Amino acid sequence: MISLDTWRDGWVIFKKELRGDRMYLIGNVIFMLYLAFSLSVMMGSHSEAEVLMKPLSDFLMLLLVPLTGFFFSRRSFNYIKEDSYTRMLKYYRTLPIPITAIMKGRIIQLFMALIFNGVLFYPLFFWFSSNLRAEMNIGQFIVFILTWTGYALLINGVFIYFELLKKGRTYLWLTISIIVLVVVITVISHFLGTSLVMLLVDYSSHFSFLSPLMWGALVVGGLGFFLLIKITKRKLIVRDLRS
Repeated sequence: MISLDTWRDGWVIFKKELRGDRMYLIGNVIFMLYLAFSLSVMMGSHSEAEVLMKPLSDFLMLLLVPLTGFFFSRRSFNYIKEDSYTRMLKYYRTLPIPITAIMKGRIIQLFMALIFNGVLFYPLFFWFSSNLRAEMNIGQFIVFILTWTGYALLINGVFIYFELLKKGRTYLWLTISIIVLVVVITVISHFLGTSLVMLLVDYSSHFSFLSPLMWGALVVGGLGFFLLIKITKRKLIVRDLRS
């Protein structure tokens, strides 16, 4: 049975966090606008520049799309210096707030960020990129968005796991590891003569809502996220915040 009380508590936590970092939302908006414009320029490159721009667009999409699951905040910028996520958990443990409410607050934050940032990023990306508009209609572009959303869910599940269970420096090493992995995937894709972004464009435009990549990404991303959240919740209950 779903506990409405813990979901309400989760909303309270989410709104408290958002009110405390309202000024950071301005940077959030600017970053999404910049990202949409930069990627659209890369997608529209031609001739010799295309050899560099296609792998670079793959790299940036793989690296930055998961960030649509974040609201920029003081805590996210200070997690190394202050171990801010652990400090947050220590604070909440002094209050009569169940672990389930903390987890649900973080899940609410993720999905609200995906919606807020997605509404900013994807339409502008589509609008700025004449190449995308030539290849896909609105419905096919929605398929493109859903494919990347499945990927973003999986990676954000990993981020939440490390955010709530590990120290700031370990979280930093996770970030570095993901960057290295993205570089490796991009290089392999480039030497195989393909572009991940263009592959998703082709599948989205050809198969539309029957795209196997879209359904595969949503199933794998959704199940992976669900399992990671379950594991994180179980371990968070017994986490020793002193270590």
